[in-house]
Amino acid sequence: MRYLRSGAVSKYVILIAISIFSNPQFASAQQATQCFSIEFFYDSSTGDASELRASLEKFADERKGLLLNFRDVHEDEKVQQRLDQIAKHFGLAEISLPAMYGLNNIIADLKSKEQVESRLSKILQLTAYVRNGCPHCAAAKAFLGKYGDRYPALKIVYKEVITSQAANQEMQAVVRRYRQQAASLPVIHYCNGLTIGFDREATTGRKVMQTLDYWSRACSDEKKTAQKKSE
Repeated sequence: MRYLRSGAVSKYVILIAISIFSNPQFASAQQATQCFSIEFFYDSSTGDASELRASLEKFADERKGLLLNFRDVHEDEKVQQRLDQIAKHFGLAEISLPAMYGLNNIIADLKSKEQVESRLSKILQLTAYVRNGCPHCAAAKAFLGKYGDRYPALKIVYKEVITSQAANQEMQAVVRRYRQQAASLPVIHYCNGLTIGFDREATTGRKVMQTLDYWSRACSDEKKTAQKKSE
């Protein structure tokens, strides 16, 4: 067996590293981002949704990281079937149109472009309720800081619950809404759900990323707005 001297080994390792990092496939994986899919349902036979649609397209152009799917229930019965499935998931008898669906949220009976922008901004926000000096909160911040850029449309907000009574009350209200108990910090609110506590990147972090990845897909260079039919 042939052995390399330590100096030769170092040079060999450096050459391998340069080769790996210069590999286009590796670079592509490192730069990969996830885009959240937003479905916009409307009925062209009962009203004009062009203003709301234009507002949504403008929002997506400015925010980035969104894939829009416009679905007309009047044009395809499969779109109505898709809408019925979503209504069943949320325990609703029906969904008033126009409506948006994404990140495990349904926003129905949209009336104005201001409402579209306001409600969409809310569902595209991840809020982490934290406390200074909390090691688990620090670990969560490190994780979110590391992978936050993977989701360009996602806004990450930290709220200190000890120094801010308003933030504490907001956290308690959110916890009650999901009928849980905040036994530990941080409390992370995203995708219409909660993650309470943070162990480490390989466990809790993986769960957070899996949830975000479920509601998104790899971004592409294609136009982020597409007219698609339900399958």
